[in-house]
Amino acid sequence: MLEQPVIPIRRHHLIRLSLISFFLLTGCPPDNTPLIEENDQLKERIVKQESMMTTLQEGNRVLQEQIDRLNQELRANEDEFGKRLELAQQTGQGLSTEKQNLLQQVTAVTNKNRKLQAETKKLRKQLELTQQTEQGLSGEKKNLIQQITALTQENQKLHADGQKFKNDAQWLRTLRDRFRQSLQVNNQTVKAQTLFHNLPDVTKAALQALANNGYTVMAKMETDQKSVFITERKTSPSPSIELPGYRNQYLMELEAQPDNQTALKVKAQYEEMTPGGTIIGVDADEVAVIERRLIQAIRQILDHPEQKTPGKEIHAPPEEDSEIS
Repeated sequence: MLEQPVIPIRRHHLIRLSLISFFLLTGCPPDNTPLIEENDQLKERIVKQESMMTTLQEGNRVLQEQIDRLNQELRANEDEFGKRLELAQQTGQGLSTEKQNLLQQVTAVTNKNRKLQAETKKLRKQLELTQQTEQGLSGEKKNLIQQITALTQENQKLHADGQKFKNDAQWLRTLRDRFRQSLQVNNQTVKAQTLFHNLPDVTKAALQALANNGYTVMAKMETDQKSVFITERKTSPSPSIELPGYRNQYLMELEAQPDNQTALKVKAQYEEMTPGGTIIGVDADEVAVIERRLIQAIRQILDHPEQKTPGKEIHAPPEEDSEIS
């Protein structure tokens, strides 16, 4: 009895899902070599299955020819001995010896016929089993073709995703370079404030102060020694650090100092907006006031953590692992 080969489909799917998860988490272009090798293996298996199906079909034809020949031989024997027995009885020459021989021959033929019938039945069962195996192989072939089609489509999708990841990575590198250049330019004229708290506590307080005043972090870069945050540009409502009718954006840089101290730089892009939407420049003194108000809000949280107002959680983009220049 032929056994159908079983393909470990679930294991293949788990491997493919693990590969896809790995590539998506690392942000690197996926390696399509395992999918291509799996495609080739499936195609080779289909060729083997087609060869096996051809062999089974040839075996079916041979078995059917044997069954037909045995049936013909069975009918010929029955007709021949039936006629001889009938002729002996009709002519009166049915001597007891000949009659006995004929009866023995008839019995032998009958037994032979029974054996032939049993063998025919066995061959038919074998033929049915072969046909079932052939149907199973045909279904398996169809499944393999579907898997190859799915793998090909998945391979194409991964290739497209990999190209997209490459483009995104290039865009992020360009954005990061611009971001660093902007930091160097903007922070040259900003005077650092020294806070007598360690960098993690000051960072936490700074984010809390931004959240309390309705700011959302647009970009951030953090290491164990330095952190930089840039907020979204916000139009000030009435209860805020700034006055109504103004809009502002903060650039904040924190750097660890010896003795658990932290140097804090705050740069504000403070602008006045007319009711018609026209932007009016604000003098340096007003900008300095807005910067000092944020620093004061951070100091207030650090000095009185139990009195800080709960703010909304700030949703920031993923951290950059590269060191800030």
